[in-house]
Order: sequence, then C-alpha cells, then structure tokens
Amino acid sequence: MRGTHKRGVIDESYVSDWRRFDGGSAPDGQADLTLAHLTDLHGQLGPSNQVYYNNAHSRPDIEFDGDRTVRPVGGLATHVAKLSALQSGGDSDLLTLVSGDTFHGTAETAYTNGEVMLDPLNDHVEPDVYVPGNWDFGHEGAADGSALDLFDAVDAPTLACNLRDDDGELIYDGTICFDRAGITVGVVGMTNVYIDQMAPAFHEGKYQFDKSPKLLDDAARALRDQGAEFVVAVTEISLPWMVQAAKDFESIDLMLSAHTHEYTHDPIVVEQTGTVVVESGMGEALGRIDVRFDPGGAAFRHVLYCFVEDHEYTPDPDPETRETIERVRAPFFRDDTEHERGDVTLDRPLDTVVGETERPLFRQSFLESAWNTLFNDALREYFGTDLAVAHGFRYGQAIPAGEITLGDLYTFFPMTAPVAVGDAWGQQLQTHMERYLFNNFTPHVYGQEDGRVRSYSSNVECVLDPSAKRGRRLVEMRVDGDPIEAGETYRVATFRRPGDPDRDLGGCGFPFRNVRVEDGTIPVDVVEAYLDAHSPVEYDVMGLVKTVGGGAQNTPADGPYPYIQPGVDYAAGTEYIQTSMIPRRFDHPVPHRTEEQ
Repeated sequence: MRGTHKRGVIDESYVSDWRRFDGGSAPDGQADLTLAHLTDLHGQLGPSNQVYYNNAHSRPDIEFDGDRTVRPVGGLATHVAKLSALQSGGDSDLLTLVSGDTFHGTAETAYTNGEVMLDPLNDHVEPDVYVPGNWDFGHEGAADGSALDLFDAVDAPTLACNLRDDDGELIYDGTICFDRAGITVGVVGMTNVYIDQMAPAFHEGKYQFDKSPKLLDDAARALRDQGAEFVVAVTEISLPWMVQAAKDFESIDLMLSAHTHEYTHDPIVVEQTGTVVVESGMGEALGRIDVRFDPGGAAFRHVLYCFVEDHEYTPDPDPETRETIERVRAPFFRDDTEHERGDVTLDRPLDTVVGETERPLFRQSFLESAWNTLFNDALREYFGTDLAVAHGFRYGQAIPAGEITLGDLYTFFPMTAPVAVGDAWGQQLQTHMERYLFNNFTPHVYGQEDGRVRSYSSNVECVLDPSAKRGRRLVEMRVDGDPIEAGETYRVATFRRPGDPDRDLGGCGFPFRNVRVEDGTIPVDVVEAYLDAHSPVEYDVMGLVKTVGGGAQNTPADGPYPYIQPGVDYAAGTEYIQTSMIPRRFDHPVPHRTEEQ
C-alpha cells in the first residue's frame, strides 16, 4: 500500500501556470482533481539511466552540458513515492491511469511472461485504469504466454474499446466513470491499433484491433450521455495520432497518449476543439495533470516528472515497493539462476558484466541510433553477411559510458526470437524500405503505423526524402559505398519473428532465399559475442541516414521540433499536419461548476 504524507502543496514551483483547455489563461486556484499518468514502463522496475535532449521549446528541468545528457533515474519505487505524496499530501482527488507496454522490456519480463510486474503494479502502484500496449501482447509468442491472463490479473479495470476476439466480440469494456471532486469523470481506453502489423504469433487467430479514431469519439459521446462532465482518453497508439484525433473531435477534454515515448513537457493544446494532449515519456517519468472545475470553465496545470537522481522533486524510493521489487527480481541475480523460455535458457545473473562502451548507448532517436547500429553490426559479423537489417526499435533505457551488463542487453533485446540469415534481391530490400518509409512519413497521420526508421549495419547508408510522394522517399541506398543493385543477391542477417512465414525474416515482408534460422541463439547472445570481441565499443550516430527535401530531425536536439516521432508539416518544420479526415460534428457542451456548487 502507498504510504501517507503530510498534506500540503506538492511541487508547487514545478507545475505550470493554470490554463483553460482552449489555451486561454486561468486564475490561480486549488486543484479539484489530479490525474497521474504512468506509461511505457517496459519492465523497468529498478533504477536505470535515461537520455534527455536540450530543446529550446520543451525539455526537463535539469542541467545540460551540450545537446543531450544521460542521467541516473529512479525506478518504480520512486513513482510510488510520488503517487503517495500526490494522494495523501495534496488537496485534490487522485486518479492513476496506466498506459501499456508494462509487461515487456527486460529479462525478468521475458522469462516470466510478464508476471514479474504484477505484484509491484497491484500492491503499490494501485492503478485505477489499465490500457494495454502493443508489446503487452508479445508474450502470446511464448507457448505458455497470455496477454489476457496478465490484463485480468491487474487489480484495475482494463479498458480497450477496440480489442476484439477472433469472433469479433469486444473483450473488455471501453469506458468507465469515476465520481471525483463532485464531478463525474469519464475515461475511455483504446489499445494500439497496429498490433496486427507485429509478429503474427502475437495476434493471429486470437485478436482483432479496430482502427478507426471515431471509436474514441463514439465512446466519449456515450460517456457524455451517461452524465460524464469531464472526459479523458487513455491510449497506446502514438502522439501524432492522438494530436490528429484531438483536432478531429471535440468530445474529449484530455488525451493521454503513449507508445511513442515522447515527453510533452509543455502539453499540446488544440485550441479549436478545446482538447489537451499529453504523452508522459517512458519508464522513469510520471505525468501529472491537475484539473480545476470553476464557473469560468475547466482549467489545468501540468508537470512531467523525470525522476532524475538528486532532483528536488525526485522522492526517496518507497521502501515497501523497493522491498517487493527486490524480492521479485532476486531470482535473476543469483549465481545459480536458471530460467527457460522455449529453446533458450538464462543461466547467469543479470549483473554479469559482458562488455564495455566508450560512449553512452541509447535509442531515443528517429532516423538512426547507436544501439540499433551496434546490434546490426553484431548480426552481420556473426553470420559474415553483406549487411544486417532490423526494426527501428525504440524501447530500452540508456547505458552510460562504462560497463555493460547482461541485464542491460536484455533491456534492449528482451526477446527470445532466434537470429536468422537469408538471401535477398536488391529490389526486395529497396521495396521493403519504401514500405516502411510510407509508415514513417505518410502525411495521413492515422496511417503512421510504424515507429522509427528501419535500422541497418554500419556499412549501409540511406538518403531519404520525407516530403516525397509514396514510393519515392528512398532516394539512395548504398552497401559498402556502392549503390544497391536491384538484380544483385545480398546475404542478409536478421532474426525470425514469432509466427512469421518460414521465409519472411526480420519483419521484412518478402520471401528470402537460402534461409537459415539458428534456434536457441537469440539477439542477446550475438551482441554479447560482439562485445567480447570488440570491447570497449564506441558507437554514436554516424550519419548513416540522411534526409533531403523537407528533411526530418533525428532527435529533439537537432532543431525546433520538440519530439522524436514525425507528425509535422515538413514544409514548415514545426507544425503538426492539419488534415482532418473525419467530419466533425456538434459536441456536447462541458458543464461547468456554478458558484452554488
């Protein structure tokens, strides 16, 4: 259970000024409701490290020496300590809303099928709502894994207005109402709409994922009809998607986004609909939104906590939560540890040192990241291939310069899928890259299915034009300095996604030739062998992916745009795309508290 604290104002100097939901100014006052948003934990229970970018428009309240910094951060016990303070030390009612990708992301989650997260979540975080994320379904790829078993074990309602079984029946309710501060607060939850683009074993023959953003609007209107006076959407889709939905619909007051791991230090206010959008980073962050209901209309203020070590607002870890975390993680740090998943056995403690890096390693970038390049170089060397290719993974905390442990590797590759190799025509590689670039850069925001740009080994260079039309975004692709030839055969290293067709490797979506899958050898094994041969490694962004035309930033430190995931009008560079693909209808007015209330 959360502890108790003396009541009083919490972090007053760090929360923003009060504003109306249409962006107008609002007078100071006392909050009626506090919403705590915890998202994209990716199994991060203990302390770790994170990278932060120095962007003039949006950055955390920490010191920077250059365009980025990697800092030690607190674990889940730190979040619980802050939630305790907000619950019993503030003057407003608290709702704790958790967006998914909780049950994935570490060795502990991989070898327990996510169950290691349940005690810390239920006994200490005590969420009021849980909304599943795409990687929460990843355990469906294991013989004894079940996403629904995890969701059903959470001591909170699971909301997913778009999740159906294979017969088309909704599995969970999409909405719930809470009475807080004399107001009926409606919450609608929507899980990721593109899980059916992931490995087939995660969903095929099991689940369907409705995609229309109108589902949010329909659910919000239904909540209004039930008497909800303030409506919150909690999703796990992406920040650009949610901002577009905020422009298209007037029925939702506050949208809590997740999935893209963005840090909205300054909430996005869509003035024309009176909707505010917030995304609360990932495993070390906690979003706080205070809401006040008064005669002039609802008002909000916000702070995005980044629990950097020694920051004034970072509390000491909650001791009971820390004890629980130590208990559930302990089996993974014993000398005689042994955990199995499929053909793979973990038989060494996670604090085993496996290598060293001269520079910090992290993935919080869009076009290219050092970790993904290192991974592909390890694959290429292991198989002795022409190149290696992998998804543009984005989860995982940062690793500072120094030692790399086995546990660190699993935070970047928490998978037991086998590595694999096969032959591909140059044309297949180019076509597959164009397909993913469509997902990355389409101006139709609801079609932005993918995350970061596809990653390759360091001998592959790409030039992209984000503003070009579909099928023309890949300007150039070179291997070992030579343009890729459509009719040439290239030996490609990658891995096998669970449930993919036998000849489809690495999610590339085409049939390879001369395929060899190394069952029992997983990405962590390959990276460990590479580190053993090359430590200390020295990787950074190398300029392997360049953009022309409208261009695109790799990180928020590169320019004015304060986020990583595209969602901008590339002509202007700083504004979200203004498309509105769904006709807007008249909305329910939001009731305001009168003086008598």
